[in-house]
Amino acid sequence: MTTPPKPIAHWPLAGDTNDAVGDHHGQADALTYTTGPDGTDATAAEFNGSNNRIRVENHPDLHLGTGDFTVSAWIRCQAQMTHVFGDILAKFDPVGRTGLNLHIAGSSPAYSAMSDQRHVHFGIDDGYIGPWQDYGKPERSNSSVTATATWQGELYAGIADADTPQKACRVFRYGGEQTWHDCGRLGNDDKILSVMSMLVHNDRLYAGGGNWDWDKALKKMPGFISGKVHVFEYQGGTEWRDLGQVGEGHRIMSLGSFDGDLYAGLGQEGGGKVFRYTGSDWLDCGAPDGLNIESFLPSGGALYAATHGSVYRYEGDTTWNCIGKDPHGITQIHSMAEIGGQLWIGTWPQGYVLRCEPSGEWVITGRLGLPEGLFECNEVMDLRVYNGKLYAALIPKSQVWRYESDGHWTLIASLASRRDWLPEDPDTWCRVTSLNAYAGQLCAATGSCYSRAEHQDAEDTLGRVHGFTAGQVCSHERDIGGDWTHVAAVRAGQETRLYVNGKLSSTAQAPAHTTFDLTNASPLYIGYGAQTYFKGAIANVRIYGNRLDDETIRQHSALSS
Repeated sequence: MTTPPKPIAHWPLAGDTNDAVGDHHGQADALTYTTGPDGTDATAAEFNGSNNRIRVENHPDLHLGTGDFTVSAWIRCQAQMTHVFGDILAKFDPVGRTGLNLHIAGSSPAYSAMSDQRHVHFGIDDGYIGPWQDYGKPERSNSSVTATATWQGELYAGIADADTPQKACRVFRYGGEQTWHDCGRLGNDDKILSVMSMLVHNDRLYAGGGNWDWDKALKKMPGFISGKVHVFEYQGGTEWRDLGQVGEGHRIMSLGSFDGDLYAGLGQEGGGKVFRYTGSDWLDCGAPDGLNIESFLPSGGALYAATHGSVYRYEGDTTWNCIGKDPHGITQIHSMAEIGGQLWIGTWPQGYVLRCEPSGEWVITGRLGLPEGLFECNEVMDLRVYNGKLYAALIPKSQVWRYESDGHWTLIASLASRRDWLPEDPDTWCRVTSLNAYAGQLCAATGSCYSRAEHQDAEDTLGRVHGFTAGQVCSHERDIGGDWTHVAAVRAGQETRLYVNGKLSSTAQAPAHTTFDLTNASPLYIGYGAQTYFKGAIANVRIYGNRLDDETIRQHSALSS
């Protein structure tokens, strides 16, 4: 009989945080215990998603180095999302970008909130940055990809304007090798030219229409009267089901998922109102301040919305409580994220990324884009955690930045350009509109400022999608739901593998001539990492100093011990 492999460490989390095979005991505050995967009471740790985690001190036994390893755990994510889902396990040095990350996150297409999909992401790194790959251009006559979303293992992109109204306001699915498949138009109103927002909610893809060009939306374009806006549910092929008109606005600025409900936020021309879908119509949830609803985020058990200059927490009915009004002289907020249990926002015009401290104070973590002293037109359009680091998307020079520490951000790339660029001329500005994880890469979409079809650039850099890899990442990009799920992350030579419920889901190959040494002096965390605190339950966390084979992983996924 073959002797079962012995783990380096095993945390059953059955009433305590002790290591069952060694001395790598965890330390935790305020943990509670719940029913585990086999139905036995107090055999899993319950994490509140806000402030509890397990810390295991660094030890040479936990230095995975360049060798094979396996990390496995049983997890149960929150069923109705009220928090960002968070990290399962991490042992990662953010300074050297060295170590491993295993976390849960939903796809998030820029202005819209993180979706309630529970995707599993497994990454390792040793300071590696791969080249950017061009995914191509969904629509030749379009200058802006407005949003990207990953759903059921596929990448989707929405576009703004095109050279005819019928080509505009469409969603496309990536087919590989720079090809895109047309998934249809949002309605037939030729006065609605843009996919303004997109979100996966309850494992369905939704999109909201409008006019990204605010001159058209605000009736400043002579001869153009914008249509009223609707939200649509994707039916497959090129079909979309109309969920009805939302209020009286001309832009569905953002979509949000919270506690099982779908929310839509309007622009200022629609009174800056928020609506909740009841299954048959749209319920008015009030207007935080009458300005654009630029972004939603579920965080810490509450739904947050950002307007042009302020952040609000939803209190129910039509009541919104302001938790930050024009901090540090900003006038617009275009993105929100939760990092380490705290709310972060991306702003205009200075390009500040701000963090809300427990005291309620907003602190500057960095100023991105054009440096201080030049024309102020820096807009942080998206914030996304990918393989242990936070990335930001910028206008006016279509940049991607990476957070290192407060006051220190690294410019990763400028993905679009126009020869006639001038800081004082918005027609020449270029955006990275959306950051989104797909197939182990971080994808970035480009666009012009007004997103008009005629605002093409000579180098054809606008209206495209790009992707790059930091480290080595594989991911399971189908919703694992809110039931107990077994996950296993394996390194086998140059290959990493991710298993879900005993089945191989995805693999990734190390770059040629590259070896990742994962040794670092950081503590190991369970229920916490670069994204945030985990919301849900975790049981039977194991680390092995070797690769487990498919059959052994299958057996582990069939057992709760």
